[in-house]
Amino acid sequence: MDNLKEYRFLPTEQYVKILGRTFMLDDCRVLSLSASGVEFTYEGTRLEVIFYGDSTTDDNAGGSEAWRDQARVGVIVDGIMHLDTVIKKPVEKFVVCGDDPKEECAEHTVRIIKLSEPRMSTVGLGEITVTAKGEPKPTPLSDKYIEFIGDSITCGYGVDAPDEWYLFATGTENVTKAFSYKTAKKLCADYSLVSYSGHGLISGYTDDPEIPKLEELIQPYYEIFSYSYNTFRGQRMETRKWDFSGARKPDTIVINLGTNDESYVQSDEDKKAAFLEDYVDFLGQVHEANPTSRIIVAFGLMGDGLFDTEKEAVSEFKESSGFGDVYIVRLTPQDYEKNGYGACWHPSEKSHEGAACELSAFIKSLGGRYAL
Repeated sequence: MDNLKEYRFLPTEQYVKILGRTFMLDDCRVLSLSASGVEFTYEGTRLEVIFYGDSTTDDNAGGSEAWRDQARVGVIVDGIMHLDTVIKKPVEKFVVCGDDPKEECAEHTVRIIKLSEPRMSTVGLGEITVTAKGEPKPTPLSDKYIEFIGDSITCGYGVDAPDEWYLFATGTENVTKAFSYKTAKKLCADYSLVSYSGHGLISGYTDDPEIPKLEELIQPYYEIFSYSYNTFRGQRMETRKWDFSGARKPDTIVINLGTNDESYVQSDEDKKAAFLEDYVDFLGQVHEANPTSRIIVAFGLMGDGLFDTEKEAVSEFKESSGFGDVYIVRLTPQDYEKNGYGACWHPSEKSHEGAACELSAFIKSLGGRYAL
């Protein structure tokens, strides 16, 4: 292996494919949203990565439950998770693979992503080092690109918890086991996720159906880079607008919202009417930002009580906008007896897998580049 050299590089587009909404800040790429990250190939052995923590890793920043909030990240090599950890320090360096000097040189595909959601934490991906025959290269762009907009279900909330009695923690949130990530994988599509646990369109999740949770609405967060309770290198993520004009356009957008709204709406007809109006408006907001993208409303995994209202919203939007490339699909509600639960009664991986099969089949049935 005398022809191997050490290559040190930053995760810029010269070397990596970008996954989801990210940006470079000085010597690192900022990852906040679920499944955001990078992907590249190299022919060699050793792989080493550096991560930078946000304010949750600062001992002087306070915070009584930082262990619940810190970013969970993953490094997947050739389809296998080689590193899965929560970033607990301001700077952490990991040798991911190839530390054995006897390991043979081979072609590797590396995907580095944030496994947990944005509200709780942000992380920076710093310098990457490989021992290789040549410089690493970005993996090719897929001709398919899906954006997912959603809530905790899309994030993979609590999917690694053993049962429903576990409280939320970033350490049990794993987007690679969520229906969103699984659907993109089944369709061999690139992806972007904009998802926040507890959020809705007319109300976030509320324990009291008389009091809507208006601070947890998804609409304001769709047009920014990200929102987090914490800061990264002194910056608040929500101050950065997302540049739709310069960003890659998804060919398909999947919206899975309404589960948290249902805690407020319940069976109240006036609230249903308000939810319907807000859903039509949100479809317009998404369409205005992505005028050529097909839109699919997918709903039902944690209960389908608002499905008919969402179906009506799709019909009203199509009629009022004149844009016909909008569809709705009912996802089968989770079955506890068959598949169990994740944390706080959220879907297990088996339930997510079933939803991914249903959604990917539906997308294929629409034809075009996804056709069988």
